[in-house]
Amino acid sequence: MKNMPDIFKRHSFKLVFLLLLAVSFVAGQQNTSITVTNQNIALVKEERQLDLNKGYQEIMLEDIPVQIIPASVLVESDFDVLEQNYEYDLISVDKMLEKSLEKEIIIEHAEQGKITGKLLSATASSLIIQNIDGITQVIPRNDEQKISLKGIAEEKQPFIIRPALKWDVEAAQNKKYDAMISYLSRGMTWQADYVGLLNENDSQITLSGWVTVNNNCGKSFKQTKLKLMAGEINLEQPGRPQPRYETMMVAKATSAFQEKAFFEYHIYDMDRKTDLLNNQMKQIQLFGETTGKTTKIYRVNSDDAENVHVLISFENSKQNNLGMPLPAGTIRIYKKDGEEREFIGENHITHTPKDEKIDIEVGNAFDIVSERTVVDVKRPSNRSERRQVEYKIRNHKDSKIIVEIVESVPQNAEVTEHKSNGNHVRHTANALKYNVEVGANDEFLFNLTYTLSW
Repeated sequence: MKNMPDIFKRHSFKLVFLLLLAVSFVAGQQNTSITVTNQNIALVKEERQLDLNKGYQEIMLEDIPVQIIPASVLVESDFDVLEQNYEYDLISVDKMLEKSLEKEIIIEHAEQGKITGKLLSATASSLIIQNIDGITQVIPRNDEQKISLKGIAEEKQPFIIRPALKWDVEAAQNKKYDAMISYLSRGMTWQADYVGLLNENDSQITLSGWVTVNNNCGKSFKQTKLKLMAGEINLEQPGRPQPRYETMMVAKATSAFQEKAFFEYHIYDMDRKTDLLNNQMKQIQLFGETTGKTTKIYRVNSDDAENVHVLISFENSKQNNLGMPLPAGTIRIYKKDGEEREFIGENHITHTPKDEKIDIEVGNAFDIVSERTVVDVKRPSNRSERRQVEYKIRNHKDSKIIVEIVESVPQNAEVTEHKSNGNHVRHTANALKYNVEVGANDEFLFNLTYTLSW
């Protein structure tokens, strides 16, 4: 027997072993259907065929997501599941060595020969073995070694190559059982993305919708039926952090999702199967291009009066060539400068039912200036207050504009009276809204007086 020198470099090493499993493993799914929510969780439904013997036995259900929620598993079949264990302590070099303590180990090196002995200790840097003569040696680990382990097949607990569910089941007879298995998994989510192109005078928008599906659950799904659920589902457990993922863009689809109401949510059902690979971001068309009427709005809010916000507004209605419940997502707006398309802004929309108006704030106006001044505040009584405010709107454009002024008021107060030199549009629980016209290269002084009571 030759001693191994201490000058070996510290690297990984090659490990050779023979492993016999003590339980039967179940093949992967045959048909799958996945319903993905917006909240980092998905329902997976899959069909599997299990070849069982009569009576009690253990089986391993492999090919499941790393982020499965074991307590959510539902099995529909003619056999009984008596016990379930989620096995996620995956095989590794360190676990192999740990299970080989006090068992025979063989270390081979092309130049230094072979060492055989009993493994006493294994760390990241070295191995301690005892040979047949009782001599103990410390062997540095390096990438030139080939290590063989004996006695691993005697282990009752098999090594887990990938996460699996271990079931104790009882079957009435020897046969192949069809099973429908459903479970929840974290690590899958989706969102909508919309792309809009404004016409020359901002009066129309050509809009298309896409869905972006993220699969970070630790499992790939081939040719699966896909559903997307839009809505806010109550979840007790927070989602796990998402790992990094690679991006894959999918070509523009020829088919769309079929939308339908379900409970208090909306489901978008894809009419063809698709692949959802692990660590992949996939984009699929939600609906094709459609053109609707828009209005451009200049808005000044009292809470942010120095900025004049620019919004593109349109009705989500059939009369406006839309009318589909739109799931939450990001709308990105473009406009042509001659023959070239330029990006002019984006914003997020919440879940929007049909026949509701959508306001997309794309940025702040460059050529419009706003100033707000509180001129006077009086207290006619202990339960009232009269405010006088002034807005100066300066328009540096060569055409007249309409500016929407929104004066915020406390939610616990009631506006009992108000007057102004602008066109009153709306009075809500927490705001007064007015439209004012400002001429080309001109200034408009907007005066507002209102009384609050509580």
